[in-house]
Amino acid sequence: MLLHVIAAAFVGTLGMISCGLATAPLPPNAEEFAPPAVYARWWAMTEACSGHSGNLAAVRWYHVPEYVLTVNGRDASGYWSSDGNRIVLLDNLMDDGASVRHEMLHALLRVGGHPRAQFLGSCASLVDCQGPCVTDAGAWHAPSAYAVVPPDSVELTSHATLRAPESDGQRYLALEISVRNSLGRAILVSIPPSPGIPPGSVDAENPPSFNYQLFGSAGGISSNMYVEDSSTVFFLPFETKRFLYEFRVAAQMAGYDIPPGQYSVRGGYAWLWAAPETIAVTP
Repeated sequence: MLLHVIAAAFVGTLGMISCGLATAPLPPNAEEFAPPAVYARWWAMTEACSGHSGNLAAVRWYHVPEYVLTVNGRDASGYWSSDGNRIVLLDNLMDDGASVRHEMLHALLRVGGHPRAQFLGSCASLVDCQGPCVTDAGAWHAPSAYAVVPPDSVELTSHATLRAPESDGQRYLALEISVRNSLGRAILVSIPPSPGIPPGSVDAENPPSFNYQLFGSAGGISSNMYVEDSSTVFFLPFETKRFLYEFRVAAQMAGYDIPPGQYSVRGGYAWLWAAPETIAVTP
């Protein structure tokens, strides 16, 4: 039960940006690192969703220890620079697939902006795009007539899978969340404020879209993505939207790392939750 969680950590980057820049100086404390094996799989996934191909080996990777990275006067969680084809990430996001793939998408597209067709379209299930990313993508309008429906009008499922070890021995727990419009007409999901959330707060102004909860004997982590763009709650007839979370199996719980053990995992959308699964995570 959730009441028996020993410790919980909230994972999120609201208010920060992941971006691509034509040029950006390398932070003085940045350290270069060799990409782990999982980056090859994430790169291939980003190639597939974007329709662009590139050479992962040509990208130079750096990490910095701060929790906020200042880039050209703005707070960022990471960035890609065409100058040297560099990607710089915060330490605590090196294992966050959605953030890493965001920068990979920049490197594949070779653009500093956030084209809506990829960041909020074809690759929306794999990359994080919030805050300035949404603003940069430009305004969006529903392409057809639609019905406004409550969240319980959609079908929500989530499925957790312990992936086979990568070539370097690292292992990941994957959680895929699916939301399907089972109606034969376009819909816009209207998400009401949650009871008890103060008016004017971040959660009241930006209700959650995809989110998850993962709890075990070592503690728990949870995270919300927020509805900042109406395209994320618009569904064509019979359309399915998905989002993928992945967690690295490590010695201790931190960021997107989880230690071996038994976990209760569930995905959510709006204020809906899928049925929880119990899964054993092994090294």
